[in-house]
Amino acid sequence: MEAEKTKKKVRMSETGKRVMKQKVLPKKLPELKELTPETIRETIAGIQKAIRENYVFPEQVEDLCRSLETHHANSDYDQITDPRTFCEQLTQHLRNVVNDRHLQVMLPGDMSNIISHAMKKPSEGNKRAHPDLTNVEILPGNIGYINITMFNPLSDSIDELEGAMQFVKNTDALIIDLRKCRGGHGDSANFLLSYFFDSEVPLILLETYFRPQNHTFQCQTTKTPFKYTKPIYALTSGFTGSCGEHFAFALKIHKKAMLVGTNTAGLAHPVAFIGLDTGILFKVPIGRTYNPKTNEDWEGTGVTPDISCSEDNALTEAQKDIHTMRARA
Repeated sequence: MEAEKTKKKVRMSETGKRVMKQKVLPKKLPELKELTPETIRETIAGIQKAIRENYVFPEQVEDLCRSLETHHANSDYDQITDPRTFCEQLTQHLRNVVNDRHLQVMLPGDMSNIISHAMKKPSEGNKRAHPDLTNVEILPGNIGYINITMFNPLSDSIDELEGAMQFVKNTDALIIDLRKCRGGHGDSANFLLSYFFDSEVPLILLETYFRPQNHTFQCQTTKTPFKYTKPIYALTSGFTGSCGEHFAFALKIHKKAMLVGTNTAGLAHPVAFIGLDTGILFKVPIGRTYNPKTNEDWEGTGVTPDISCSEDNALTEAQKDIHTMRARA
């Protein structure tokens, strides 16, 4: 394998934003109705090519490719007739080599299950509805509450994010609920994080290395209409993943919030969805997000809360801590 080129470090520019958007299904794929020996062979070859060109850890590439080749040579796929079962077997064989739950072989129809998220319709009054947010409200005690289920692209959500922050601007504390946040786009997460940093100079929050471009992108704060300086709490669960964890991790390492709940999912790798000519979709990690000062990330371990409690009790525990803090003041 050729040695990796010298890594370059750049700001999150338009190039970086295009890289982040590789999550989008690249093309309409043919429907795979039945497996044939040729389909199996071509699928494995396509996955191996995608891994060699994209997988974030080049030192593990050949082990992954060799594993699929060995299973194929041992006829482990010969008796499989159902395409979904074939995808599940390939996924399991890849994950047996590396503990990376972002690696996944799937059918195109499974894509909607990954990117969809539950949306509630909030009632009128002290709640506002947003595409990214199930609800934004003022809780008793003048506590702001923002429930985020997905970070949509900033170009689509900046008005909603600004509106949400304007709505909670005059609260005495803020709770950001990430318990149902499975991920999304880093540009929106970084924009919302920017409300909590009062520096006029852009600060580096995190860094993300993308192997296909061999670039390290700096996730920076940006200008916001105002800065929120009151106490912040973030609620987490085992469902909180990817960009939701990016958000929680940045708050934690920069000491901007108290995290309340359980460990997050442990998914720190940006991914690309690569369509194969056989009608199968391959999700492959192409990057790694980490603390630039310590090189730490949350892959496999999750982001650890400051106050550990069950997911269901996280909101109550955060409110209790806010009231305790006020009583001590």
